[in-house]
Amino acid sequence: MKKLIYLLLGLLGFTACEESEMCEYGTPTVDFTVKGRVTDKTGNPIKGIVVSSKDVYGLDAVTGEDGHFATKTIPAVGIHGTLLFTDIDGVENGGEFETLTVDLNTLPETKVAEGDGGWYGGEYEVTADVKLKEK
Repeated sequence: MKKLIYLLLGLLGFTACEESEMCEYGTPTVDFTVKGRVTDKTGNPIKGIVVSSKDVYGLDAVTGEDGHFATKTIPAVGIHGTLLFTDIDGVENGGEFETLTVDLNTLPETKVAEGDGGWYGGEYEVTADVKLKEK
């Protein structure tokens, strides 16, 4: 009989939470900003390098004149996978550079904003400063 009552209450939207507890439905998330700088072996910035990921939705950027890039991903539970640094304009950016793959789990991660105490865990920055080799 108790199981039937619990089922009916659940279907009607009632929960077993006390008023002092916050009840939430969803998935814990955090915001990630992936940023960094792309240079050649001598430390000169490389513009026009595409930074992307097959594993992280929404992670797309192109380096500017100073070699810097930044992109904010959609809220996620965590950030895992790889970053691809691809030279798509050839010699226009000072040479032809090899594609580099970097594991996101090996990059430094910094918490920059606290969460709300519930499902939102805050904001993090992942920094990827890389040097590309010429072809």
